[in-house]
Amino acid sequence: MAAGTSRSAGLAAVAVLWSALAAAALRSGFPLLGDRPLSWMVADPASSVLFRGALIVGALLLVAFHVDVRARYRVGLGFSVAMLGGLAGQLVAALVPIDGGQAANRLHTAAALLLGASLPLLMWRFAAAQPPGSWRRATFGLAGLEAAACAIGLLLSGASVAPLAEIVPAAAFHLWIVVVTLCGPPRPDPRMAMMRCGLSP
Repeated sequence: MAAGTSRSAGLAAVAVLWSALAAAALRSGFPLLGDRPLSWMVADPASSVLFRGALIVGALLLVAFHVDVRARYRVGLGFSVAMLGGLAGQLVAALVPIDGGQAANRLHTAAALLLGASLPLLMWRFAAAQPPGSWRRATFGLAGLEAAACAIGLLLSGASVAPLAEIVPAAAFHLWIVVVTLCGPPRPDPRMAMMRCGLSP
């Protein structure tokens, strides 16, 4: 995959997820202030294809984004395990319908919980691997924002506002994607460093 393509994959995933899920909610009239999670849009023929498609395409684009992050930033294995594990949960949630019976409901719910738990973890692991300085502090700030968004999500879930309980943490995660894509310092090219020292790459 070309470097430019993988670098824009995160932004494309954000655009796909927000636009397709908004369209699915509008087509089905899904209540965003209701007590059922967004996954119930799969039970409505008016929104099922859009909902599943957005989750699948979004997950694949975020895998490409993960490749770009590893190429541009110093990150460890823990970051990759958290991010790819969460994306696996997203794919399972897309493919296993929440209304497919008791076993399917449990598997879907477990996958969705895995996805949700992965977000603050991967952002924290990313921040911890960055070199000291303003960028590291900024990424820890974003990880803290995600943790706060997850806490708000838990409160909203307890108040039976399930869709917003999912949307708030997702919005904080997507903000992180935008910042990491557009604002972060690129990983130094060792060949350029060698050339500055008068060495052949």
